[in-house]
Amino acid sequence: MEERIIDDEYGRGVRLKKTKEGYVDVTDEELENGEAEGEEAVFAFPAFDADEDDEELVSLTPEQAAELRKQKEEAALRRKADYERCCKEGDELLKTGSFRAAELKFEKALALDEEATEASVGYWRAKTSDFAESDVLIGEYVEAGIESLEYDLGYKAVEVLKKEYKEIFEKRVKELSEEETPLAETVEEKQSARRAVLKARLKRSTIGFITALVPTAALIVLTIVFGLSNFTTRENTFVLPTVLCGVGFVICFIAFIVLANKWINDLRMRAANEKLSSTEDGARLVELREYKELYLALLEGAENGVAVEVEEIEEIDEADEEK
Repeated sequence: MEERIIDDEYGRGVRLKKTKEGYVDVTDEELENGEAEGEEAVFAFPAFDADEDDEELVSLTPEQAAELRKQKEEAALRRKADYERCCKEGDELLKTGSFRAAELKFEKALALDEEATEASVGYWRAKTSDFAESDVLIGEYVEAGIESLEYDLGYKAVEVLKKEYKEIFEKRVKELSEEETPLAETVEEKQSARRAVLKARLKRSTIGFITALVPTAALIVLTIVFGLSNFTTRENTFVLPTVLCGVGFVICFIAFIVLANKWINDLRMRAANEKLSSTEDGARLVELREYKELYLALLEGAENGVAVEVEEIEEIDEADEEK
């Protein structure tokens, strides 16, 4: 925190404190102590440039500070000119279909401007072959979601894409829906068939598991009880029962391990069957739905026309299925 004291022509003390947040806190000492009379002291301060680094100018003369500001302004103008030049060259390359070269131009432009709306739009136009391969963009953010897409591309750039490529996104949603519908029926049919088989297998393995568990637990308890009872008598009354129960426990324990392993495997298979991504068709179905969801998120906020809502897309799909 920086503190300065300024005295007016009457010797009146005023404290100025520059806070970490960049604000200036002004305190009139006489007003604070209740000693001031008459009007408040008025001080005029030079305009404060929030982008200017005071530490950079503190050791400079006014002439040097002015020169530094001039250099910064010239550098900013050069960056702006370079940005506009890269975007213009990138647009020309897009028109000729040189998408890879255009991508490099726009990538360079992205580093020259903070907002870089035009460069962001051009970059993804080039990367997706002018959105002939729009899945390239969607695939990049299918896991991160619409919020990350909007943040990375810039909200203004996303709005431009929504406006200019709305029809392409709508067409792609319809294509995904057409592929999703029959695939979903196939996957669900196979999943249902496996579910019935696995249910019967799990029922049998559960019965076998419990059947092996009960005698195994009973025999280990009896073995321990008879074994400890050997220390309560001088005779060998409990030796034979201990040995018999011990042998029976070992046999039952082996059967228990086998049946428990089968039961656990059946549980895993049932869980895997309920997870769509566990099969190739199911994984494709999940991917289609994720892509479709992100496309719909883009279309929901589309401007320059009637916004496309999720319900409307679903109605289109239902109408196509009825036909």
